[in-house]
Amino acid sequence: MADLNKTDEITQDLEGLNIVDKILSDIDYMQDNMTADNQNKDVNDNLDEDEIDENTVTISYDLMSASIYLVPPKEGETYTKDDIIKLLHENGVYFGVSEAIIDRVLFEKAYNKSVAVAFGQLPVDGENGRYVYHFNTNPKAAPKLLEDGSVDYHQLSAYESVKKDQLIAEYIKETAGKSGRRVDGVRIEPAVGKPLPAIRSKHIYRGDDEVSYYSDIDGKIEFDPSNGFITITNVYTVSGDVDVSTGDIKFPGNVEITGSVRSGYKVEADGSVVVNGVVEAGTIIAGKDIMLKGGMMGSGKGILVAGGNVEGKFFEQANIDCGGYLHANSVINCYVDSNDYIEIQGSKGVLLAGRVRALKGIKAVNIGNDANVHTYIKVGLEPKMRRTYKLLTKKKNELETDLEKIAEAQQKLNDLQGIPGLEEKKLGVMRLKITKNTELDEVKKELAELDEQLEAGSRAKVIATNVAFRGCSVTINGVTSHVTEDIQDVVFSLHNDKVIMSFAGG
Repeated sequence: MADLNKTDEITQDLEGLNIVDKILSDIDYMQDNMTADNQNKDVNDNLDEDEIDENTVTISYDLMSASIYLVPPKEGETYTKDDIIKLLHENGVYFGVSEAIIDRVLFEKAYNKSVAVAFGQLPVDGENGRYVYHFNTNPKAAPKLLEDGSVDYHQLSAYESVKKDQLIAEYIKETAGKSGRRVDGVRIEPAVGKPLPAIRSKHIYRGDDEVSYYSDIDGKIEFDPSNGFITITNVYTVSGDVDVSTGDIKFPGNVEITGSVRSGYKVEADGSVVVNGVVEAGTIIAGKDIMLKGGMMGSGKGILVAGGNVEGKFFEQANIDCGGYLHANSVINCYVDSNDYIEIQGSKGVLLAGRVRALKGIKAVNIGNDANVHTYIKVGLEPKMRRTYKLLTKKKNELETDLEKIAEAQQKLNDLQGIPGLEEKKLGVMRLKITKNTELDEVKKELAELDEQLEAGSRAKVIATNVAFRGCSVTINGVTSHVTEDIQDVVFSLHNDKVIMSFAGG
């Protein structure tokens, strides 16, 4: 006699199993019978159905299915579903019984044949923990094929870059799996998924959810598939030249080039750029400093743009724009714009030809040459800076007036009561106040920066410690003086809206 408590326990544990019934009920009944015959063939090889004279339950060798064999009932008697279920229980079948198939067997009076009516459930093994990477783990440098059939060797990408706080990986946790059950009710435990260790690397941090990983810096990311290690560095080193073998370089950190930058190629970096060789007619754009341990021969096409300082031994036929100072031994036939000062040192320290401007001043050994090549020098304030200062001052006054009106409106609204939509009006005024305050803060910040520039520019000077040659022109805060004779050891400064010359004493 079956253990009824055990039966109830299994029945309760497996509520919702009717999904199996729904699936099986869609299967052709004859196919069910064929499947049952095949499943039971290995355990009933010597069974002659003509010799069976009683109802029989057959369980497969792996205990994952059970079949019934019904003989015709006696005259005047019928089988019920409860009879079949009881027969199964008596033979140790408690799990996976399909009432839909039993109903069909009884309805069609499928006697003298084996029909599978109970099915076990295989376990679902747990999945191992794994990482999903949000960057290209295998970047390869390959030239781009253009529409005209030519190949662009500039757009190579031999590395993968990331930005600070960029999501780089997510951990998908291991799972425990789902247990299965044999038809006799015995559980089949699944294989439990294995966890992976946390990513531990410099410049990587884990988010609050403990499964997301972010870059702590702007830089280059590298992945080692052999061990899963991730490395992020904020320096990208180019071993050799920037040329057809590397393509253009664009990097969110610092770039160091052991060779040179060849004509036509471009280097962009959010940080600083250091070039150990020379730069030809290429382009370098840096968020911070540019240091050329050699120099630049730009052929009129070379471009340097730096948010910070620019340094190099020599600059010839180059276009230079820097937010900081420029230091060099010679600057020849260049267009230079510095938001700080320019200093040309060395045995010759020559500043020759071109147009050179610096906010705070220029100092060189020699300005121009004895061939009287025209050299344009400009220091101090640009007229547009004064215009910008006036416009910002006007904007500041307007915003302050607007905020006074808003404060008055808020006071009036606070004194009112019981007016429909009052709270909405208050909220609208508050939002407007926040917007105006934000704009005012930005304007004040720009004015403060301009104040510093105006103060620095007002004291700007041009100094030639050896000779300022005839043919040069010097402009200070918009006032220009032309040098008509060679002058030694001279300082050009502005006094009473005139450019005056004095002895440098250098």
